[in-house]
Amino acid sequence: MTYTLDSYGGTTQLKGKSTGWFHLEKLDGRSWFITPEGNAFFPVSLAHIYTGNSQPTVQKLYDGDKDVWIEKWFSQVRALGFNCALAGATSQCRDPEGYVDVEKVEALFRRESFPYAAGLFLIPHPNELPQGQERPDIFSSAYQDWVEELVAGVCSQYADDPLMMGYYYGFGTFIRPESWIDSIPSLDSEAPVPENIRKMAVHLYRIVHDAIRRHDPNHLILGPYVKEQSFDLKTWQALTPYLDMLSPQHFNRNISFTEQSATTGRAVLVSDEESGHIFESARQNPHSVTSEHKGRVYSLLLDRHLRDANVCGVNFCATLYDLDDGPLMDMMGMMEGLYDWDGNPKPDLVDVVRKANREIYQRAIEPYPVDELAELDEKLCRARDEVHQHVR
Repeated sequence: MTYTLDSYGGTTQLKGKSTGWFHLEKLDGRSWFITPEGNAFFPVSLAHIYTGNSQPTVQKLYDGDKDVWIEKWFSQVRALGFNCALAGATSQCRDPEGYVDVEKVEALFRRESFPYAAGLFLIPHPNELPQGQERPDIFSSAYQDWVEELVAGVCSQYADDPLMMGYYYGFGTFIRPESWIDSIPSLDSEAPVPENIRKMAVHLYRIVHDAIRRHDPNHLILGPYVKEQSFDLKTWQALTPYLDMLSPQHFNRNISFTEQSATTGRAVLVSDEESGHIFESARQNPHSVTSEHKGRVYSLLLDRHLRDANVCGVNFCATLYDLDDGPLMDMMGMMEGLYDWDGNPKPDLVDVVRKANREIYQRAIEPYPVDELAELDEKLCRARDEVHQHVR
């Protein structure tokens, strides 16, 4: 079946309410984003379209011409079938020095009717922090005043933009929380870590939610894109008054999106799904993970999320081109691109991504029952296990 799309990329075959803004609805048993025109939309996004770490690639391929870079990469992203930018024009942890011209990128998104999220970068990713520095004391009055000022400024830019999908707070907020907990005087460092995380998360989500709603009553609140193990079910349940969806980063055997959604009544946005790197905790040589491996896992992951009625979208953790600079290269030797350093498509990856993305609505509109989804989950896990076994 051919699916006709509205100006935002939603399918006109499945109707929700037309509110003039992106919002969430449950239609025929599954959770959907609904476009401002009232049509069902399943966002599939590349997390790091533009990044400051790509500066050497821009110099090599485009003689440093950032305008050419922005236009060409957008054309490639769209040709691959990605339909939005759930991490916005850039994510701050990938562009700490502001290499990406966010205004130009967002102007391009608006010109091309490409939905995007806006970043409220509230907590630095731990990898961004200078040596010896910890994340802020979120309970301090100074931090809360800073949040109010930041939110007011960001909302003033986006509150009237129907193409903007919602606000996200960056990546990795609660990674490695122990030293952060120890640095906050009002917390009991002897208390169980999950209790302190819950107290911190509820406080942070609440003050930001309230600030956003003072300045923007219409746009979705996506929240931080957190590692799937960061919050237990009790914490997600406590956070539901302050967000419109859950935002765990990855699917795995130990975390149930179905259970999370049932417990909270919220849909799941898979906020930073693995794709370019499919390693376990010990990082193996990336050259031993082939493009064929990555393509196989991408296809299975996308199909899995499209068939899960609790999932409303997915943001894949990858760059368009291999990184040849930046902290992730230095720390982990990771190469995440769909294209290599010389601008060549990885044929066993790019072709698979394009084909899988072409079938978004054919699959999303027919989610699987629980038993069939469990079979698909097991197939995916076996495929990843085989890849992990290969790279050992």
